Amino acid sequence: MTSSGAPIYVFVWLKGQGYVPAALLTDYAGGRRCTLGYGRNYAVRPDAIPIDPVSLPLYMGHVATSPSGSAIFPALRDAAPDKWGRKLLALLAGRPAGTLSEVEVLTAAHSRNRIGALAFGGTPAGPESMAPWATGEIFSLNEGDLARVGRVVAKVDEIDDDADLDALRRTLPEDVFLRALASSLSVGGGRPKALVNVNGVDYIAKFPKRGDVWDEPRVEHATMTLAARCGIAAARTRLVEADGVGVLLVRRFDRDDAGEPVHFVSGFTLNRRISEDGDWGAYQDLAQVARQHGDERAGHELFRRMAFNVLCRNVDDHPRNHAFFVRRNGIALTPVFDVVPAQIRFARPELALACGSKGREASVENVLSMPEPFGLRRAEAEEVVALMRHEMRGWREHFEECGVSGADIFRLEERFALVSGQ
Repeated sequence: MTSSGAPIYVFVWLKGQGYVPAALLTDYAGGRRCTLGYGRNYAVRPDAIPIDPVSLPLYMGHVATSPSGSAIFPALRDAAPDKWGRKLLALLAGRPAGTLSEVEVLTAAHSRNRIGALAFGGTPAGPESMAPWATGEIFSLNEGDLARVGRVVAKVDEIDDDADLDALRRTLPEDVFLRALASSLSVGGGRPKALVNVNGVDYIAKFPKRGDVWDEPRVEHATMTLAARCGIAAARTRLVEADGVGVLLVRRFDRDDAGEPVHFVSGFTLNRRISEDGDWGAYQDLAQVARQHGDERAGHELFRRMAFNVLCRNVDDHPRNHAFFVRRNGIALTPVFDVVPAQIRFARPELALACGSKGREASVENVLSMPEPFGLRRAEAEEVVALMRHEMRGWREHFEECGVSGADIFRLEERFALVSGQ
């Protein structure tokens, strides 16, 4: 465990250079507050990139304090384990996840396969796991490991926060597979995941989850590829079978063609949101901030994604499911990910982000009500939605081609009701 007040080195992977010490993070007040300042040597590098281009711009001589109400900076929270990763951390630590401070969650375990380009360590020598119970090699899986690890994932998925962790650990296979799962600690979201390398390409493997009402990996694959057919820049997906169960492989966009890590921040960070509760802002906010920071094409793309989410009832479009590459002189929207119809039926569906003059109401009328912040006129926005509806009218045939069962397609009918104008 990191001790309060002990400095933590923040590393950023720079193209062709590897992990470079960039800033010093200090944890104060028993894990309730922290400070961060860029190192002089890093700040003057011509290839340095900011950790957060909005709230932590790249300059030296200033030490920032974490925002009120947040134990760590939002950009660092993007690099930390989320619900699934915290469940794995609890298994490694042998104690409930709620007893881990936010800084400890962030720095406990390091993997060379971690998501994004940030890493942490106790010395400037390089990133390392900073918790005594997180030592040892953590690695990525190969496709042949998926069936065996899928069985471990199912066991971990069964536990609740107050489960007997020691009893569960005794039922798991050898420690090597828990270490393999631990490579996915920094992957966001609550669904069971692991990192896998297939023929030299890095993927996030997403498994079925307890209580799913349909074959979620197969439905997500069909939805993501449908989004691509609608002209949306979507992360590439493929479906594989492991022990007779479909597993979704999502190609990692945080690795470039040479396999080097790429830094990104979430829409949560870009919109300066602090709390996970309350107002998460609007698509219009994201579009305007993105354009202010150099991504002129983000407005049109975000409008397409917003409209697609309404038309397929994907209401899990919260700010952490939007991300932006961070570069030296600006940002760029990443491929879209985690797009899938909601399993829960809503009488009056709402998106997680506001999408028009009627707030979060998931309707075509609302989507078309405020197109100007996206750089679109009303007529242009209407044409985009009309073309998208036309393409999506073949969703049933597309889902069948992706292997979605007839029973699941029947369950999905209501989610696509707006496609035909209902």
